Amino acid sequence: MSALTWRRSLPILFEKKCEADMSSIRTPALGAAVLVGVAACGGGGSGTPGDQARSATTISTDNSVHAAEASVSRNDDGRILLSITDGPMEGVSVFCEDATLGACQVVGGPANTSGEGSLINRSYGQFAFVGNFSIMKLVDGEKQGSTQLVHDANPDLGHTDVTLPEGTRNYSGQFTATADLADGPSGLVEGTASLAADFNTAVLGGSFTGSFDDATETRVTASFNNVTIDAANGQFTATDDTLILFQDREVSGDIDGAFYGPNASEAAGIFSFGGDDIGSMDGVFIACEGASASCIKH
Repeated sequence: MSALTWRRSLPILFEKKCEADMSSIRTPALGAAVLVGVAACGGGGSGTPGDQARSATTISTDNSVHAAEASVSRNDDGRILLSITDGPMEGVSVFCEDATLGACQVVGGPANTSGEGSLINRSYGQFAFVGNFSIMKLVDGEKQGSTQLVHDANPDLGHTDVTLPEGTRNYSGQFTATADLADGPSGLVEGTASLAADFNTAVLGGSFTGSFDDATETRVTASFNNVTIDAANGQFTATDDTLILFQDREVSGDIDGAFYGPNASEAAGIFSFGGDDIGSMDGVFIACEGASASCIKH
């Protein structure tokens, strides 16, 4: 698929260009060949039932979108280890201090990889993990970051078999993202995430409500429905039938994630959506079954 479309073939890692200053992460300008805020193609991502959902996605420093795969584990020295196993950054290992804005050591990768990085943020559930990793590259003599958004099992626990329940379940949690509004601010957005899963019909819906982490505190909202749940593996992904609203406008994009825990007690995922008339947002979310987000740790 072209990087100028929202629909991408499988899977697994979002890499996004950002500013070298890790305290001010921005999405690329609208109109570029990026994962978000480009062509208003209509519909969601191209995932289909039975396909493996993304656990991450790659957008290179030239803003092009690529499929990739990655996993998260705990290194022997206590650092978080992001291992990219497929895609343009295949073979890269990112060792990060387990803290917000933790320093990272980057090993391997293309010739222009600087060896530096940062763990922008991360959240744990009892069973799930989401994180935003930045890998610094040298482009025309300047440092540029590519942000890796990933969901995986809690690295201290590893993967557990997931048995999906019957009926409906609600989940409460949080999301963290970067957003770029066409007629508004750009930067970090944080807020609450609410999910509703119908395991009988194998569909997921949800909403994000938050605000920019700046002086404007501009409100940001998004909602989605008809995300397909794969009963075979507990993963979920947007399809052409998925409806995504961002700032009350229908937009195109992708939502990919999975249920974690023996009884699907947690849900975690990554997302990216937008339109050239409204702007874009991409990030991670994690949620706990029930009305409380008490399973989430930072």
